[in-house]
Amino acid sequence: MPRAIAIASLLGTSAYAVAQDDLNTPTVELDTVEVTAESTGQFGYIEMEETPGVGKMNVPLKDQPFSISVVDEQFMQDTGSKTIQDALLYTPGVYAGNFGFDTRIDGASVRGVTAGRYLDGLRQLYGSYNSVRTNPYALESLEVLKGPSSMLYGQADLGGVINGVSKLPEEESSGEVWAQYGSHNRKQLAVDVTGAADEEGKLLYRLVALKRDSDTQVDHVEDDGYLVSPSLTWRPSDDTEITLLVNRQENKGQVSAQFLPQAGTLEPGSQGFIGSERFVGEPGWDRYDREKTETTLFFDHQLNRDWAFSATARYTDSSTETREHWVTISSAPDANGEVPRTIYTADDETQIFNIDARLEGEFELGDTQHNLIAGIDRQDAHWERNNNGSATGGTIDVYDPEYGNLQLEALDPSGQSGNEIEQVGIYLADHIEVSRVAVSAGLRHDWAENRKLSVSEPDEVYEQEATTGRLGLMYRFDNGISPYVSYSESFTMNLGDDGTANPSALEPTTGEQEEAGIKYLSPDKSLAINAAYFDITQENRVSDGATPGGVEQTGAVIDGWELQVNKRWQDFETQLGYTHMNADDASSGERLPYVAEKQASWWNKLYLGNNWRFGAGVRYIGDNVGSGGAPKVPSETLFDAMIGYTVGQWDLSLDAKNLTDEEFVSWCRYEGGDCGYGERRNVTANVRYQF
Repeated sequence: MPRAIAIASLLGTSAYAVAQDDLNTPTVELDTVEVTAESTGQFGYIEMEETPGVGKMNVPLKDQPFSISVVDEQFMQDTGSKTIQDALLYTPGVYAGNFGFDTRIDGASVRGVTAGRYLDGLRQLYGSYNSVRTNPYALESLEVLKGPSSMLYGQADLGGVINGVSKLPEEESSGEVWAQYGSHNRKQLAVDVTGAADEEGKLLYRLVALKRDSDTQVDHVEDDGYLVSPSLTWRPSDDTEITLLVNRQENKGQVSAQFLPQAGTLEPGSQGFIGSERFVGEPGWDRYDREKTETTLFFDHQLNRDWAFSATARYTDSSTETREHWVTISSAPDANGEVPRTIYTADDETQIFNIDARLEGEFELGDTQHNLIAGIDRQDAHWERNNNGSATGGTIDVYDPEYGNLQLEALDPSGQSGNEIEQVGIYLADHIEVSRVAVSAGLRHDWAENRKLSVSEPDEVYEQEATTGRLGLMYRFDNGISPYVSYSESFTMNLGDDGTANPSALEPTTGEQEEAGIKYLSPDKSLAINAAYFDITQENRVSDGATPGGVEQTGAVIDGWELQVNKRWQDFETQLGYTHMNADDASSGERLPYVAEKQASWWNKLYLGNNWRFGAGVRYIGDNVGSGGAPKVPSETLFDAMIGYTVGQWDLSLDAKNLTDEEFVSWCRYEGGDCGYGERRNVTANVRYQF
C-alpha cells in the first residue's frame, strides 16, 4: 500500500497544480530532518530532532518556540540545487528566485522581507554586488531562522537569517568524485574527501573542490568558476577542538540581468515579445568577474561537565569587476525594435572581520533544565566602489541585435563613497524546560557605528544603540503535539540621508513579530508538521521616494500562515509546503513589491528496490507586483523531476528544473519600467563515485 500511495503521489503532481489557487489552508513551516528509511537504509528529510547552529543554542528544532527550517545536503542533491536560491525553492515562507535568473546573487526574501545572509553564524554579505555567491557544494545544510533575529545577531534584517553550515572534517574516512554535464553546455567536476590524518584521530582533514565551465540561458553570458575549500581540525585534548577553514572562490562571466523593458516581456512590444535569451551588451567587453577568500577559525573547549566556551572568527576579502550594458530603464522598443542602452562600470572591494564568542551552559536548577548562552560579538566591515560611472551606451535592436556599437567615450568613471560598519553586541539567552513546558528568552544590547565614506567631503558617521529581545513559550504534549507562541524584535541601521535640502541620517529600520504555531513529530518519527501564524510590523523601511536623489521611510504590515508537512512511508517520502500572507505598505496600503503572497510546493521521492529512486515536484508561485503596486506579474506553476540509479560505489542521476520549459516573467520594477525572466528549463546529468 505505501508504494501505491507513493506512485499515485508522484503521478498526481499535475492535479495538485490545478488546485493551487484554491488553497486556503493555514501555512505551516517544517524543519527538514534526517531519518533512516527502514527498508532501504536511505536518508530522509525530517530534521526536527537536529540542533540548528543558527539558533546558537543546543536545543532541537522540535523544542524551540520559533520557526526554523533546515534544508540538508541530501535534499539539495535530490532537487538538483546549483545555487542557494535553488536549494530554498521548496522552503515555506521563503520566496526564492524573487528576482528571476541572476548570475550575481541568490535572490530570496523570507516572510515578505529581505533576510540576512550568514555563514557558520557570522554575517557574510555587506553592500551589494561585491562578492561571490556561496557554492552549495561547500555546505552541509542551509538553515532559515524566520522573523526578527537581532537578539542573536545584532543588526539583522526583519525577514530573518539564512545561514549556511560549512562542510568540516569528519573522523570517518569518506569521499566522492562528482562529474556533471547539463543544459547550456554546463561542465562541472568536483571532489569531497575527509577523514583522520593520524591513527589517534587528533588531526582531521577535509578538502572540497569544484571547477565549472558553463554558458547560461542568456546569450553571451557565461557562469564559469571554481571553489577550493580545505579545512583542518586539531584535537589537542578530549575537551578542545580547533578547526581552520579556508574558502577560495572565483567566478567569471557576465551579468544575466539585462533590465529588459516591460513592453516586450510582460506584454508585447512593437514587434512582439523579447526572448529570455536576449543579451543587450557587447560580447568581449561586458563582464562580471568576482573573487573572494574566506578564512574561518572555530574554537570549542569543554570547561567541565556543564559549561563550554565556543568562538567563531572569520576574515573575508572579496572583489568584483563589472562592465555592463542594460536597456535604459523606462524605455520601450520603437517601431524598429530599437531601445537606448546604458553603459556601466564599477570595481568593488570588501574586507570583513567578524567574531562571535560565547559561554554555553547546560545544567539543572531545582526542577528546571537550562540551556544558557552568554556571548559577545563584533562586526567590522568596509566596502567601497571605484572606477564607477554610467552613461548613454548607444542603441540596440532588442529583437534582432547587432553588436559592435561600443561607446566608451561617454564614460567618465570616478571613485565613489564607501561604507563601514562597526558593531559590538552582548547577549544573554536561556532555554528553560520544566516538565512539558519550555520557555526561551533572550536580551541583547548593541553599540553600532555606520560610517559613510566620501571621496571629497568629510565622512558622515551615524551612531546607534539598541536593545532587542525575544521570548517564546511552548507546551509539549505526550502525543508529540507542541503548540507555541513567541515574540521577537529587529533593528537595522541605514546609511545615507533623506535627500532633503538639510540632509539628516536615515532612522534605523525596526520591526517586531508575534508568532503562534504548532510543531508535531510522530512517535515513530515518520511524520513532521510545522504550522505557524505570524504578524510582522516594520517601521522606517527604506523605499524609493518622491524626493529627487533621495529616499523615503515608511512602514510595512505583514501577516500570514506557513505550513510544512513531511511524511515517510518506508520507500516513499513526501514534503508539502504552503505560504499565504498579506504584505502591505503601512502608509499607502499598497502591496509590497516583489513579494509572492501565495506559494505552494510539493516534492516526492520514491525508492524502487535497492537501486532506483525517482523524484517529482511542483511549485506554485503566486502573482507579485512592482513598486507602487503595479504592474501585476502573473502567477506561475513549475515542475521539477529527478531519476537516480545506484550500483556499488557508483551513483547516476538526472535532474530537471522547470521541466516544461516555461518562459515567464519573475518581476517588474514599476509600471512602464524593466522586468526580468525566471529560470528556464535546466537539465543536468550526474555521475558520482563514492568511497
